[in-house]
Amino acid sequence: MGSGLKWRVIRDSPCTGSHNMALDHALAVCSQEGEGVLRLYSWTAATVSFGRNERAKGLYDQANAAEQGIEFVRRPTGGRAVLHSAEVTYAVVAPVRALGGPRASYVEINRGLVKGLSSIGAAVAVTDHGETLSPDAGACFGVPAPGEIMVGEKKLVGSAQLRVGDALLQHGSIIIDGDQSLLNDLTGELRYVVHPATLRSVLGVVHQDQVVTAVIDGLKHVLGGLWDEGGYRSEERKEADRLERHRYREYAWTWRR
Repeated sequence: MGSGLKWRVIRDSPCTGSHNMALDHALAVCSQEGEGVLRLYSWTAATVSFGRNERAKGLYDQANAAEQGIEFVRRPTGGRAVLHSAEVTYAVVAPVRALGGPRASYVEINRGLVKGLSSIGAAVAVTDHGETLSPDAGACFGVPAPGEIMVGEKKLVGSAQLRVGDALLQHGSIIIDGDQSLLNDLTGELRYVVHPATLRSVLGVVHQDQVVTAVIDGLKHVLGGLWDEGGYRSEERKEADRLERHRYREYAWTWRR
């Protein structure tokens, strides 16, 4: 389907977890009718992000994480824990009705990601099976949910959504390399080590810029509309600063449950 939106593509330099979450959330708060945003970014340090309602308090060894330089943040969206490290992270913000509502948007955005990743040789597919799990069900990449992007039986992209007023935010991790085993080390849960698919395992050497370009091209093809590179508006920066100060940098938010 064609969205008919005017799309702004933001390619960001690496940011802290709190700034990344504040920017994604601010883009949704400041979303305008007829416009969409695709933001592509990475992380200044290895960071564990929790889903909005996921239980985390008392489950993670924060001292161990600090010794390893691992940070924590809580996302505005739902879902389960993700270790962000060697990946490309994407965020799509659009008026909620422009892509057909939350469920249809999820399908369309994932179709665009599959189109892009396939173009660089990754044998990816959207699964039509899986489980819809509770926020307390463990690592995000442990079990696929219906509609997620897979390589064989392994999950490659973990995504989550949030509706903010009349806007929809969907963001997610496209794993380039590594696994999620640090989550096991930090929680002491060593029985079920998660090994997601990685682009490096199926493509060999792959660079972030190559993945970023492929994602832009794939989403452009599937979502349609007019696409231009751009940056942030002043009100988006201001809202992101406010959200980071009062929420995403706050210990009480990150460890609220």
